[in-house]
Amino acid sequence: MSEQKIHITRKLLSKRKSLLMHGVGFVTGDPTIELSYPFTFHPGMQVTVTEPGDSKWIYMMLPLEMGSLITDIKIAHHRTGLNSYISLIRLIEQKEPISATVIYNEKFTNDIPSTCVISSRCSTIVNKSILLKVCMNFASKDDIIEIGSVEIRYIPTYATLSSIDKNERIEEEQEQIFKFNGISKETEKPFLLELFSQRKKKTILTSKK
Repeated sequence: MSEQKIHITRKLLSKRKSLLMHGVGFVTGDPTIELSYPFTFHPGMQVTVTEPGDSKWIYMMLPLEMGSLITDIKIAHHRTGLNSYISLIRLIEQKEPISATVIYNEKFTNDIPSTCVISSRCSTIVNKSILLKVCMNFASKDDIIEIGSVEIRYIPTYATLSSIDKNERIEEEQEQIFKFNGISKETEKPFLLELFSQRKKKTILTSKK
């Protein structure tokens, strides 16, 4: 898996939005993981395990429209235990139920602060249904990882907007060239026709020789 490098202009960045969710949106099919939903004594969603291990996965569906560009993933968390931590953030896309494709990965180590917002920067275009996967390493069944807010920063309909932005930049560059050469927009078409005519004459003269 290799993430595509995408150049994002300031104009497109100004259209970026935030999808704000909460840890209660996470689910799992792992029978060794226990999810404890918010209560009076803990406003976050607590994750514990009945068996320690380094591959404890939880999942969250991201309701993003096709063509959007995901730029940042932020997860606010708190953990107990020095060796229990969020070890990986992953994005997968899926259409058919029997297969899924990894489109983004970032690994983390246990040196991140025990209470912080884990931030992962990416450039991932949404083409199918997207799942956010979080992998946790639990050194002890007594440890807790608690998750609060989950923020996804994205540019909606990026594929369409980037095409429009590209065309606008091409037009601006052409205008600069015409201005530099003292050509107005009104004379742009006649000027191009004249250039074409001159090239055609040169081609005819060359073929006669």
